[in-house]
Amino acid sequence: MKKSKPTKSTEQYKILRMISRDEQIERNGGGQFVSMNRVYKDKSKYNRNDNKKEFRNDLNSIFLLLNLEF
Repeated sequence: MKKSKPTKSTEQYKILRMISRDEQIERNGGGQFVSMNRVYKDKSKYNRNDNKKEFRNDLNSIFLLLNLEF
């Protein structure tokens, strides 16, 4: 299992944070760091930015196809 990079600092809070990160990586098993302070994103709530992003991606692919044809 991959450990996090050892800290060069002698400050206690940095050492404790490194140790807690290593424990969390071992707990998750996959070796990935999971953010604990992230706000929960409700999937049922309307999100305009996601819809706009999908629309832009669709438009870009359509324009790409039209440019390739000519």
